[in-house]
Amino acid sequence: MANELGIFSVDKLNMATIKGYLKGGGQASDEELILLINLCKQNNMNPFMKEVYFIKYGNQAAQIVVSRDFYRKRAFQNPNFDGVEVGVIVLNKEGILEHNEGTFKTKDQELVGAWARVHLKNTEIPIYVAVSYDEYVQMKDGHPNKMWTDKPCTMLGKVAESQALRMAFPAEFSGTYGEEEFPEPERSPREVNGVTEPTREQIESFNKEEYANKKIEQLKAKANEHNQENESQDDTKQGKIINDVTMEDF
Repeated sequence: MANELGIFSVDKLNMATIKGYLKGGGQASDEELILLINLCKQNNMNPFMKEVYFIKYGNQAAQIVVSRDFYRKRAFQNPNFDGVEVGVIVLNKEGILEHNEGTFKTKDQELVGAWARVHLKNTEIPIYVAVSYDEYVQMKDGHPNKMWTDKPCTMLGKVAESQALRMAFPAEFSGTYGEEEFPEPERSPREVNGVTEPTREQIESFNKEEYANKKIEQLKAKANEHNQENESQDDTKQGKIINDVTMEDF
């Protein structure tokens, strides 16, 4: 109903509105904001309805990022759309590539890619896309991030499906990227009071027992050094007393 009243209409987009939906911490130029507004209006993408959002990282160009569900919704509204298939590409234990249907694999299969096939009513040959895991996996501190660790097949399947739908309907989705295709750049470790934030790799490789033993050895070394200093001071005091007594005797 809000859309019918025009409260959340795409026509209401302006620079101030776009800035409110800009993510990533970057500062978009006026030219980039105008481009984003025009792309939204051209493709009827509505940020008010959470169909799309905008990302700007540092000096990178501002981008329109949409969800796989948005691609699907628009595809189903197109009268030429005739279905979509999605699956993953795996390497079995014999080293042979297999194309699984759906985002599913067994434990003894290695995920190496994903595929998607979009069927159109006006052509006999479907639009087919295959993508590589290594090319799209999103990393953090040298490891796949949480989503790509927990659901790698699902994430890669979304990449393949988004690309296939975008290829099938370029007029609908030109200038857009799927959220799984646009990773956040790895940030530099923070430094607080001269201490640098550890990376995930450093945290995972941290050996508590080794660290504890090292600290114990350091404490023992300090204790021995302290004891030696005390013994040296005692000897000095004793020598001073003896010297004083000797001088008085003379």
